[in-house]
Amino acid sequence: MTDEKIAVENHTIAVEDKPEKPVWREWLESLILIAVLAIVIRSFIVAPFKIPSSSMVPTLEVGDYLFVSRFDYGLRVPLTDIQWFPSPAERGDVVVFDYPEDRSKDYIKRVVGLPGDLIEYRANRLYINGTEMPLNEKGTHTYFLGDGSADTSDRYIENLQGVRHDVLRKSYTIRDGSWRVPEGNFFVLGDNRNNSRDSRFWGFVPQKYLVGKAMVIWWSWDSVRNTVRWDRLGTWLR
Repeated sequence: MTDEKIAVENHTIAVEDKPEKPVWREWLESLILIAVLAIVIRSFIVAPFKIPSSSMVPTLEVGDYLFVSRFDYGLRVPLTDIQWFPSPAERGDVVVFDYPEDRSKDYIKRVVGLPGDLIEYRANRLYINGTEMPLNEKGTHTYFLGDGSADTSDRYIENLQGVRHDVLRKSYTIRDGSWRVPEGNFFVLGDNRNNSRDSRFWGFVPQKYLVGKAMVIWWSWDSVRNTVRWDRLGTWLR
């Protein structure tokens, strides 16, 4: 058998190097990517909020900065009322929502009434479906209002059907009444019961108005004393 010799020619292919991107273009692309990620995170995952008023003292003080979970009540499409996979709030949640009388503003309160509940507020005491929510006295609490003036109220621990949280009350009430919570809505109160304009005044919060659930205080600035409230940093809300 005759051996066949196969000659293989080697071909050299010249590949031209691609020109490098200018530094300014690399920076621009990185900044655009960061901006897109920030928008997605802030719109659908977590967003920062600042507390401007004393309606939620002592849970939240003026100058507290919070992280708010955007997805606990469903994924809300920005600038719309569309919620993907809506999930109702639970009693005791501290929620951020569109203020029903001016939806350009965000409010923060505590959910006390769920759909179908009968909510009564009499003599500065809360009743849910005919049962009074227990209060245990805890002394007094002095705090600063949004204008820098000081106020003092009695401090209590309220047991909201298993959710224990602090509230402030005075000897008088600012609004009494009885409300039946409609389906798809919630009844909210401020923890500072004598200094909060809440569902007692303007009604209910629809599910589609819920922005998110308050999670943790990541910064707190006392503008009256010009100091950081170090003891509040990292406080998880309940």
